[in-house]
This record gives sequence, C-alpha cells and structure tokens, in this order.
Amino acid sequence: MLKWHSYDMVNNPRVAKIGYLDQYHDRYNSYIIGGSKSSSISPTLLNKYYGDDAKFYSMLMYGGDFHDYEKTLVYIVDHYKPKNIVIHMSLQEISHYNETATDFKQSLHAKVTGESLFSFYLKYLKLNPSYGYTKLEGLAKRGIDPFEYSQFIPETGVYNKVKRDAEKVDDLEAFMAANKEAFAPFGKLEATALDKNVEAIKRMKEYTESHGITFRMIAGATSEQELKSYDMSALKRYWAKIANVTDFWDFSGYTNVSGDLRYFYDTMHYRNTLGAMMLGYIFKDPDVYVPKNFGHLTTKDNVAEYAEKIFTPPAAASKTKLKMPILVYHHIDEDPDEPGPLITPPDKFRSDMAAVKAAGYTPVFMQDLIDYVDGKKELPAKPVAITLDDGYLSNYEYAYPILKELGMKATISMIGWSVGLTEHRVPGKPFYPHFTWQEAKEMVDSGVIDIQNHSVDMHESGKDDPDVRIGVLSKDGESTGAYGQAFIEDVREMESRIESRLGNEVNVFTYPFGYYNHLSEQILKDMGYRVTLTTKSGISDIVRGDPRTLFGLKRINAGPEVSSDALVGKLAGK
Repeated sequence: MLKWHSYDMVNNPRVAKIGYLDQYHDRYNSYIIGGSKSSSISPTLLNKYYGDDAKFYSMLMYGGDFHDYEKTLVYIVDHYKPKNIVIHMSLQEISHYNETATDFKQSLHAKVTGESLFSFYLKYLKLNPSYGYTKLEGLAKRGIDPFEYSQFIPETGVYNKVKRDAEKVDDLEAFMAANKEAFAPFGKLEATALDKNVEAIKRMKEYTESHGITFRMIAGATSEQELKSYDMSALKRYWAKIANVTDFWDFSGYTNVSGDLRYFYDTMHYRNTLGAMMLGYIFKDPDVYVPKNFGHLTTKDNVAEYAEKIFTPPAAASKTKLKMPILVYHHIDEDPDEPGPLITPPDKFRSDMAAVKAAGYTPVFMQDLIDYVDGKKELPAKPVAITLDDGYLSNYEYAYPILKELGMKATISMIGWSVGLTEHRVPGKPFYPHFTWQEAKEMVDSGVIDIQNHSVDMHESGKDDPDVRIGVLSKDGESTGAYGQAFIEDVREMESRIESRLGNEVNVFTYPFGYYNHLSEQILKDMGYRVTLTTKSGISDIVRGDPRTLFGLKRINAGPEVSSDALVGKLAGK
C-alpha cells in the first residue's frame, strides 16, 4: 500500500519487480535475468552497447537458479514482449534447481509460477503482523538515513552499490585487512543440478528465439575463493554441455583477475568495475581497459581446450614468507646547505652502506627476488635491496663508486625525459642534473647497478593543471581505455629506451611519487612486469610461488635524518 518499491525489492526482488513492471514495463524493452551477481551488469551500459533504443531492466534476484530464471523469462516474453534477453549465470547454480524457498520472501510471484493468485495473496494476509510493522519502521529509518532499505534502484532493478564502490581498493594490504571476513571459504557445492540447468538453458534459448528476441548468455567472473567450492571435473563437463546448447561470453574460472580479491565485494560477488570490463570486452569498447586473458566467447568448437584452461587451478604457493627490506634513496649531495628528506650527503650514504654490510646484509637485485619467488634460486640469509630513484647525476658521481668499493649493488629507476639534462625543461624550475645514457651503460656493465623503469614523462605533478596527470594516476574524467593506452605507451617507450641502450631486461616499475592504483597494477601485470615499487613505508612479505606478492612493495626511506645505526634497525623491523 505504501508503494515503496525499493523496500519491497530489498525483501523479495522476485515478487516486487514483477509488481513494479506490471505497472511500468512499457518503459523497458530488454531484460537481464540472473542471480545477485548479475547486479554488476549495468542496464545503462547495455543500453549504450545494444543501441537501437534498447531499454534494459535488471531482474536480479537473491539466490536465483535456472528454474527461477526460466519462469521469469517466460512471463516477461509473454507479457512484456521484449526485444532482447541477457541471461547471467554463475557457478553456484550448479548445486541447486527449483529448491523450496526457506522463506516466503524468497518465493516467485504467482503470476510467474502460474499458481492461484488468491492463494498467493492470502499468504501475505496471513503473514505475522510484524512484517507490516517492520516496513513502517523502515520508513521511519529512511527519514534519518535515505539509504535505509533503499539498496535497490527500482527504475533499473540493480542493487545500489554506491557505498560499496566508494571503498578504497588500491592498497591490497589495507583492503584485505578491512575485508578479511568477506572472503571466508564458502564450503563445497556439489553438481547436483548440472543437467537440469543445461536443459533449462536450452528451453530458454529456444523460447526466446522463437519469439524473435535476441538471446545472449554471460558467465560471470569468479574469485579464487569461490572456485575452491567446486569439483573442477564437474565444471568442465558443465561447460561442454552448455556450449553444445549455446555460445556464451565466458568470464568465469581461473583468470587474470580471479586471484585479485580487490575485484570482488566478497567471495561470491564481483564488483561493478569488473562488470564494466566484461561488457567492454563483449562489445569491444576502446574506452574500457580489459585485463589480459580475461574474457572469451566459448563455443562447442573451443570449449574443451578453454574449460581445461580456466578450470585447472594454478600451482599452489609454498606459503613460505620472506620479509624483504628495501631501502630507497634519491639525490646524493655533498652540499650541507641542501637540506631535505630526499637528499643524502655522500658521507651518510657511505656510512649507511658500511653499516648495512657490517650487519651481515647482502644486497640483491630485483631479479633475484623474482627468481626466488619463481623457485629458481635461493636468497642470502639476510637480503636487502638498495634502490635509488629518478636517475640523478649524483648517483653516478657518489653512490656508484661507494657501492663498487664496498662490493655492493643497487637498482636505479630512471626518468626518461630528463636523462643527461643539467637544467629543467621549464626555464627557471629547480632541477638537479641527471646522468647520461653513457654513464648508465658504464654502471650497468660493471654489474654494480641495475637500471629500471620510472616512466618517460609521468614524474610530474599537475594539481593545478588538468592537462598534466599526477604521477601515473588517471586524469579526472579519463576513461579506463584512454588511461590504459597513455600509461602503456609511456611505460613501453621507457622500457624500449633502457633495453636498447643498456641491454638489460626491464621488468620493474617504480611509481613516480609512489602514487599508484588498482588499475595501474593490473596494467603492469598485463604488460609482463614482475615488480612494482611504491613509497609506502615498511617491509613487505614476499611469498615463494606467489608472484602477486612482488607488486606494491614497500620501502624504507634512508633519509639524512635517520642515523646509519637506526637504519640497520629498520631493516630488522625495529
């Protein structure tokens, strides 16, 4: 009676959406049908991609199965005369079909099931009066918090994730600490409904197409946590049977994103950002960055090979953690009138290196860390990585000779545009000279220095200039596709310059200013980079057998304010 559609959909979207659409179906001509995961498939984006005045509505329902999807589809086709149907499937439906609802609020509308409307409405009348009281109570709460019982957006049918999507995901360590409970194991799900599901898919496809309606099926993304719930051989059989019924767009299984839980809200649900990537892949949208090896049109001709690939778990990591201290320096300057946390006097640098060596630490290159994680070599008992950022001439004049004298080594991350310059490209702007390619070549050939990527031209800050990005971060309003293209072009160009002039492999990216985000990490992984370095303070754990632990590595700033003894203490985590 209150006509509060969002409240009704929160409680039972199966019934509430039919009630809503019986009044407003003339506003829509296309429908997405699926369980709760399908909420990350945006009707707005589908309208854009389908064109031709498509007006999609999401029929997502809690805990749906193919029985519910089929009943809903038939009702929509018979009563709303749609142009397009998209079926979204997940893996969990393999374990259930037409189960008895444990709560009346999980039931389908009688109009959909064909049961007696009188009996159906009578059940509502017989519900405990607290059901109605709770709705009035919810209305009062909404007066205080507009989001209360308004998680659904009635006009599109999607779940309102504005609060969840505001969650910070860039820092993996912080994200996992805040969401540990969300990714608990789900338990085993048996393939008891496999054949019934396939039969339902066949009927839905035939019924839809017999009415001149386009039919598309999407298999949603899955987290590695969810994949632990299934028998892989059953999933391979499932995929083969489905592919013999219909081609489908496949984002499930072990992919390039399944192990990164930042793409997921919890074990079972992927984020809207991933939904946008899925649609970007399907419709070849250049404005959307799609991770490498994510997305596939599965057919009866390729299903065997592809199912084997995505339903074969990767080798398990050893779980052996190693705390890896990494020091970071910038400019080495002998002028005592040049104060600053990023400027270290040569005597202080020498003192630091001598103290580190005396404490029994052995410097290693980033490639040594990669080889350790890949199981190709062991690391010394007390490893340390020494890094210098930007490519200052002082690194060549002071740091390089000191390291060479002490039998140590370090990684320098170079900025491309400033190589060999003694003045900034902007007249009058403060600038410290940078070493040349010839000097870089000398250092690399000595075996003392490794040169890695710090971007060609992303080491600027444009807070007051919207045309200059801040480090590698995206500009306001920049599409993920445009951002990805700009970032990749810069990284590849610097990589090419280093490898062609110096001859060493470039597989480490050091973030300018330490700024990075989830997407930059994904892009670098897709490009084949193995290590990313931040300016976040601390010591990172790297895990043998888990290459992901080499991304977003923390470092210890060895500034002039930290004594050499104190610095050695920091290496030990003190």
